[in-house]
Amino acid sequence: MADRQGILSALVLTAALAAALAGCAGIEADVAYPSDLPSDYDKFLSTPEGGPSPSMSLGAFKVKAEACQGIDLHPITQPLSQDDLARFLEAQGVKIVPKKARANLYWFDFPNGTNGGYPRGFTRLRVAILDNPGAAAKDLHDSLLDHGPGWWGVRRANLAILAPKTSVGEAMAFAVKYKLACWGVVAYAGRDDAYVVPGPYAEL
Repeated sequence: MADRQGILSALVLTAALAAALAGCAGIEADVAYPSDLPSDYDKFLSTPEGGPSPSMSLGAFKVKAEACQGIDLHPITQPLSQDDLARFLEAQGVKIVPKKARANLYWFDFPNGTNGGYPRGFTRLRVAILDNPGAAAKDLHDSLLDHGPGWWGVRRANLAILAPKTSVGEAMAFAVKYKLACWGVVAYAGRDDAYVVPGPYAEL
Protein backbone atom coordinates (compact mmCIF):
# COMPACT_ATOMS: atom_id res chain seq x y z
CA MET A 1 0.00 0.00 0.00
CA ALA A 2 2.82 2.39 0.87
CA ASP A 3 4.49 1.73 -2.47
CA ARG A 4 1.24 2.37 -4.29
CA GLN A 5 0.73 5.68 -2.46
CA GLY A 6 4.29 6.65 -3.31
CA ILE A 7 3.71 5.95 -7.00
CA LEU A 8 0.46 7.93 -6.99
CA SER A 9 2.17 10.85 -5.30
CA ALA A 10 4.94 10.79 -7.89
CA LEU A 11 2.41 10.77 -10.72
CA VAL A 12 0.55 13.74 -9.23
CA LEU A 13 3.81 15.65 -8.82
CA THR A 14 4.84 14.87 -12.40
CA ALA A 15 1.50 16.08 -13.73
CA ALA A 16 1.71 19.28 -11.72
CA LEU A 17 5.25 19.93 -12.95
CA ALA A 18 4.20 19.34 -16.55
CA ALA A 19 1.36 21.81 -16.15
CA ALA A 20 3.68 24.40 -14.64
CA LEU A 21 6.12 24.06 -17.53
CA ALA A 22 3.47 24.17 -20.23
CA GLY A 23 3.62 27.94 -20.45
CA CYS A 24 7.30 28.08 -21.35
CA ALA A 25 7.77 24.84 -23.27
CA GLY A 26 5.55 25.65 -26.24
CA ILE A 27 7.45 28.55 -27.82
CA GLU A 28 10.98 28.09 -29.15
CA ALA A 29 13.70 30.43 -30.31
CA ASP A 30 14.95 28.32 -33.23
CA VAL A 31 11.97 28.37 -35.61
CA ALA A 32 11.41 29.35 -39.21
CA TYR A 33 9.31 32.38 -39.97
CA PRO A 34 6.84 32.27 -42.91
CA SER A 35 8.64 32.28 -46.25
CA ASP A 36 6.11 34.66 -47.83
CA LEU A 37 6.86 37.67 -45.65
CA PRO A 38 7.06 40.85 -47.76
CA SER A 39 10.55 41.86 -48.85
CA ASP A 40 9.43 45.46 -49.34
CA TYR A 41 8.11 45.91 -45.79
CA ASP A 42 10.46 48.85 -45.33
CA LYS A 43 8.23 51.00 -47.55
CA PHE A 44 5.93 51.16 -44.54
CA LEU A 45 8.74 52.42 -42.29
CA SER A 46 10.26 55.87 -41.89
CA THR A 47 12.77 57.64 -39.71
CA PRO A 48 11.38 58.89 -36.37
CA GLU A 49 11.07 62.33 -38.00
CA GLY A 50 9.11 60.92 -40.96
CA GLY A 51 11.94 60.79 -43.48
CA PRO A 52 12.59 57.98 -46.00
CA SER A 53 15.14 55.14 -45.91
CA PRO A 54 15.35 54.54 -42.16
CA SER A 55 18.05 52.48 -40.52
CA MET A 56 16.84 49.19 -39.07
CA SER A 57 18.62 49.96 -35.82
CA LEU A 58 16.39 50.04 -32.75
CA GLY A 59 15.13 53.55 -32.11
CA ALA A 60 15.91 54.64 -35.68
CA PHE A 61 12.59 53.88 -37.38
CA LYS A 62 8.83 53.91 -36.93
CA VAL A 63 5.82 52.35 -38.68
CA LYS A 64 4.03 54.74 -41.04
CA ALA A 65 0.29 55.32 -40.99
CA GLU A 66 0.10 53.98 -44.57
CA ALA A 67 0.66 50.48 -43.19
CA CYS A 68 -2.67 50.63 -41.37
CA GLN A 69 -5.17 51.90 -43.89
CA GLY A 70 -8.71 50.85 -43.02
CA ILE A 71 -7.84 49.75 -39.47
CA ASP A 72 -9.30 51.41 -36.39
CA LEU A 73 -6.37 52.84 -34.45
CA HIS A 74 -8.24 54.11 -31.39
CA PRO A 75 -6.70 52.82 -28.14
CA ILE A 76 -8.66 50.01 -26.51
CA THR A 77 -9.50 50.14 -22.81
CA GLN A 78 -11.97 47.28 -22.38
CA PRO A 79 -10.67 43.76 -21.63
CA LEU A 80 -9.87 41.58 -24.64
CA SER A 81 -9.62 37.83 -25.11
CA GLN A 82 -7.76 35.53 -27.50
CA ASP A 83 -10.84 35.54 -29.73
CA ASP A 84 -10.47 39.27 -30.35
CA LEU A 85 -7.01 38.67 -31.82
CA ALA A 86 -8.30 35.70 -33.85
CA ARG A 87 -11.06 37.85 -35.34
CA PHE A 88 -8.59 40.61 -36.21
CA LEU A 89 -6.28 38.15 -37.98
CA GLU A 90 -9.20 36.62 -39.87
CA ALA A 91 -10.06 40.10 -41.13
CA GLN A 92 -6.49 40.25 -42.50
CA GLY A 93 -7.04 36.99 -44.37
CA VAL A 94 -5.49 34.44 -42.02
CA LYS A 95 -7.62 32.09 -39.96
CA ILE A 96 -5.91 30.77 -36.84
CA VAL A 97 -7.66 28.79 -34.14
CA PRO A 98 -6.23 29.64 -30.70
CA LYS A 99 -4.88 26.62 -28.82
CA LYS A 100 -5.24 26.75 -25.04
CA ALA A 101 -1.97 26.05 -23.23
CA ARG A 102 -3.25 26.74 -19.74
CA ALA A 103 -5.54 29.21 -18.00
CA ASN A 104 -5.21 32.59 -19.70
CA LEU A 105 -2.45 31.44 -22.09
CA TYR A 106 -2.93 30.51 -25.74
CA TRP A 107 -0.80 29.53 -28.74
CA PHE A 108 -1.33 31.11 -32.16
CA ASP A 109 0.38 28.96 -34.81
CA PHE A 110 1.12 30.74 -38.11
CA PRO A 111 1.88 28.34 -41.01
CA ASN A 112 5.44 28.91 -42.23
CA GLY A 113 5.57 26.54 -45.20
CA THR A 114 8.45 24.46 -43.82
CA ASN A 115 8.93 21.03 -42.34
CA GLY A 116 12.38 19.81 -43.34
CA GLY A 117 15.00 20.83 -40.80
CA TYR A 118 12.40 22.18 -38.36
CA PRO A 119 10.29 20.29 -35.85
CA ARG A 120 7.04 21.76 -37.11
CA GLY A 121 5.59 23.75 -39.95
CA PHE A 122 4.44 26.81 -38.05
CA THR A 123 5.67 29.85 -36.17
CA ARG A 124 4.16 29.91 -32.70
CA LEU A 125 3.22 33.07 -30.84
CA ARG A 126 2.24 33.07 -27.17
CA VAL A 127 -0.80 35.13 -26.23
CA ALA A 128 -1.19 35.88 -22.52
CA ILE A 129 -4.39 37.34 -21.10
CA LEU A 130 -3.69 39.63 -18.15
CA ASP A 131 -5.92 41.48 -15.73
CA ASN A 132 -5.33 44.96 -17.14
CA PRO A 133 -3.18 46.94 -19.63
CA GLY A 134 -0.51 47.69 -17.05
CA ALA A 135 -0.08 44.02 -16.26
CA ALA A 136 0.10 43.20 -19.98
CA ALA A 137 2.80 45.82 -20.55
CA LYS A 138 4.82 44.45 -17.64
CA ASP A 139 4.35 40.85 -18.77
CA LEU A 140 5.63 41.58 -22.27
CA HIS A 141 8.54 43.71 -21.05
CA ASP A 142 9.62 41.11 -18.50
CA SER A 143 9.23 38.27 -21.03
CA LEU A 144 11.42 40.07 -23.56
CA LEU A 145 14.13 40.74 -21.00
CA ASP A 146 13.97 37.13 -19.77
CA HIS A 147 14.30 35.66 -23.27
CA GLY A 148 16.91 38.13 -24.50
CA PRO A 149 17.94 39.91 -27.70
CA GLY A 150 15.94 39.12 -30.82
CA TRP A 151 12.68 38.21 -29.11
CA TRP A 152 9.82 40.57 -29.79
CA GLY A 153 6.13 41.01 -29.16
CA VAL A 154 2.98 43.09 -29.24
CA ARG A 155 0.64 44.33 -26.54
CA ARG A 156 -2.90 45.66 -26.79
CA ALA A 157 -5.08 46.42 -23.77
CA ASN A 158 -4.74 43.38 -21.46
CA LEU A 159 -3.15 41.04 -24.05
CA ALA A 160 0.59 40.40 -24.33
CA ILE A 161 1.94 38.52 -27.37
CA LEU A 162 5.42 37.02 -27.35
CA ALA A 163 7.05 36.05 -30.68
CA PRO A 164 10.15 33.89 -31.28
CA LYS A 165 13.63 35.29 -31.73
CA THR A 166 14.44 36.77 -35.14
CA SER A 167 16.07 39.79 -36.77
CA VAL A 168 14.55 43.25 -36.49
CA GLY A 169 13.77 43.19 -40.20
CA GLU A 170 12.00 39.84 -40.14
CA ALA A 171 10.03 40.84 -37.04
CA MET A 172 8.84 44.01 -38.76
CA ALA A 173 8.01 42.15 -41.98
CA PHE A 174 5.83 39.79 -39.91
CA ALA A 175 4.24 42.67 -37.97
CA VAL A 176 3.49 44.55 -41.20
CA LYS A 177 2.15 41.53 -43.12
CA TYR A 178 -0.30 40.53 -40.39
CA LYS A 179 -0.98 44.16 -39.36
CA LEU A 180 0.14 43.48 -35.79
CA ALA A 181 1.93 46.83 -35.86
CA CYS A 182 -1.52 48.39 -36.37
CA TRP A 183 -3.32 46.19 -33.86
CA GLY A 184 -1.03 46.90 -30.91
CA VAL A 185 2.26 48.30 -29.64
CA VAL A 186 5.35 46.45 -30.94
CA ALA A 187 8.42 45.94 -28.76
CA TYR A 188 11.76 44.27 -29.53
CA ALA A 189 14.43 43.06 -27.12
CA GLY A 190 17.87 44.55 -27.59
CA ARG A 191 21.03 43.84 -25.62
CA ASP A 192 20.20 46.04 -22.68
CA ASP A 193 16.45 46.68 -22.78
CA ALA A 194 13.19 46.17 -24.65
CA TYR A 195 12.52 48.90 -27.18
CA VAL A 196 9.09 50.10 -28.29
CA VAL A 197 8.69 50.56 -32.05
CA PRO A 198 6.61 53.74 -32.59
CA GLY A 199 3.62 53.25 -34.85
CA PRO A 200 0.11 54.44 -35.68
CA TYR A 201 -1.38 52.57 -32.72
CA ALA A 202 -0.31 53.73 -29.26
CA GLU A 203 -1.26 53.15 -25.64
CA LEU A 204 0.02 54.69 -22.44
